[in-house]
Amino acid sequence: MQIVKVTPKSAEIERICGREVAPSKEIHDKVMQILADIKKGGIAKATEYAQKFDGLKGKNIRVPVSAIAKSAAKCPKELQKALKQAIKNVRDFHKNQMEESWLMQGADGIVLGQRIRPMKRVGLYVPGGAGIYPSTVIMNAVPALVAGVEDIVVVTPIKGEINRAVAFVLQELGITEVYHIGGAQAIGLLAYGAKDAKGKTVVERVDKIVGPGNVFAAIAKKEVFGVVDIDMVAGPSEVLVMADNTCDPDFVAADLLSQAEHGSGFEAAICITDNMETAQMISACVDIQVENSPKRELLEKVLGNFGRILVVKDWFDGVEIANRIAPEHLEVMTSEAESMAAQIENAGAVFIGPWSSEPVGDYFAGPNHVLPTNGTGRFFSPLGVYDFLKRMSIIRYSEKAIKKNAKAIAAVATEEGFIHHAAAVLKRL
Repeated sequence: MQIVKVTPKSAEIERICGREVAPSKEIHDKVMQILADIKKGGIAKATEYAQKFDGLKGKNIRVPVSAIAKSAAKCPKELQKALKQAIKNVRDFHKNQMEESWLMQGADGIVLGQRIRPMKRVGLYVPGGAGIYPSTVIMNAVPALVAGVEDIVVVTPIKGEINRAVAFVLQELGITEVYHIGGAQAIGLLAYGAKDAKGKTVVERVDKIVGPGNVFAAIAKKEVFGVVDIDMVAGPSEVLVMADNTCDPDFVAADLLSQAEHGSGFEAAICITDNMETAQMISACVDIQVENSPKRELLEKVLGNFGRILVVKDWFDGVEIANRIAPEHLEVMTSEAESMAAQIENAGAVFIGPWSSEPVGDYFAGPNHVLPTNGTGRFFSPLGVYDFLKRMSIIRYSEKAIKKNAKAIAAVATEEGFIHHAAAVLKRL
């Protein structure tokens, strides 16, 4: 693994921060055509695309509850136990994120406040092509359920039959509305809903779409934002490990590879250390683990592009660089891990100490694994209960309050040129 001496202003830092996957115009145009077709053609067009691209056989795009139950029954008992515990951990964590409505009493009988309401219907995209992700269902659906969302709709491209682990999680969470469709066509189905040839609504549109997908789904989510809400526009992910000479280099190497194995070629697996000898030991451990991995070719591609061990002169530079990269996952394996972690301002999730390996957060700990990627930790947050809640302002004025304040309100409205705004309050004098 390549070792580079850096400062916060080094070109290598710019290169890492500037990585992105830019879809071709051809792909973008295909997505736009698919979305237009689904919007106009309804369930017939959605079914046609699912048959063409997603392996749907027949014309029933909805996955029967009996098919989910059949696949769920094949899930091994040990895996069932692990998934149940993961669901519990995620639910317990996210219960702490619930918000409550509130009211405040003002002078002259004024009552102001904020009312919290959950979204009614949410769509969840579950990848089903190159990988199988029951954890995606858990991490996206559980906070929505905690928030009080009534309807959760799942779309997923299915190979053969629905995956046993995904089916088990759906069953555990009580999710029964599942459609055999993926890609941009799935996003269109969720965003626009679908009617049959007689104009009857077959699939209701959702309020929000969450979940990762392929490049077609990602572009489609970006395009339908505004018609519906979305979780975030995800980019290539990253792990950044801060390690000093007290770290176990084999641990660091393993955690770097755990992120590199996603395999798009744009993931970043970065280590920052203040010690060249430590850098060399970590590099040697990475080389050994890559050499012995069945995913060797994939790992070498990722590490060749954005796998780096960055050597800094001190941890002041190290922390500055970490905050600049704003990684999706940030691990701290230093002698003063707690105090160093406290200096991190930009990251999706911070894993403190040698026993807090990044996959602990991916699958089990409880915090959400849907995290801001590609530097967006500067302004985005992990997915949470708050993403499925709406906040409505409450305003109640008394007669006494409006008569006291009407002229002031009218003065501001008049200054802005809104004479009927002014008239509406002056009528009440």
